[in-house]
Amino acid sequence: MDKAMQTLGISDQDRMCIYTVVAAVLHLGNITFEDNPEDTRGGGKVSPSSAESLATAAKLLGVEGEELQQALLARVMQTTKGGYKGTVILVPLKPQEASNARDALAKAMYSRLFDYIVHRINQSIPFQSSAHYIGVLDIAGFEYFPVNSFEQFCINYCNEKLQQFFNERVLKDEQSLYAKEGLNVPHIEYVDNQDCI
Repeated sequence: MDKAMQTLGISDQDRMCIYTVVAAVLHLGNITFEDNPEDTRGGGKVSPSSAESLATAAKLLGVEGEELQQALLARVMQTTKGGYKGTVILVPLKPQEASNARDALAKAMYSRLFDYIVHRINQSIPFQSSAHYIGVLDIAGFEYFPVNSFEQFCINYCNEKLQQFFNERVLKDEQSLYAKEGLNVPHIEYVDNQDCI
């Protein structure tokens, strides 16, 4: 994946930022919450077993651990009076609400990262006309069971044939064309599944 991003012209610094965001999202997902008996308003707290994940996620995001913890455990309300902003009130979140806040933050970060990567891919492809999409084919995946039925064999065989077709048309044929035209394009290594078929 790193080589593919290099080929797309994504700098070392930008790639490191991408990996940092992915790592932060993964560490956010490891943070769990529990009831806080010391909070008289029914709020939760970060589980002690999640302290390291919280600290790591905060460091990766470039914020203080306390700030991230506060953002996950409370929502901000602001009173208004006569159209003017008033007092800021922090409303503690229950453990399930904090988990929802954590998931929403991780989802938003991942979504923005995905949009950024798609944008960078689109920038690197010199289209004359507009092509603002990436197509994704999601077929029934390869599955392994202790005993596979004939139906599962057929599904797995079709998946392997589709992968082989993709490899030939998108990778092998294109690389042959580039070589034939004398284009200086880095060779992309891929697994040829012909032996499996």
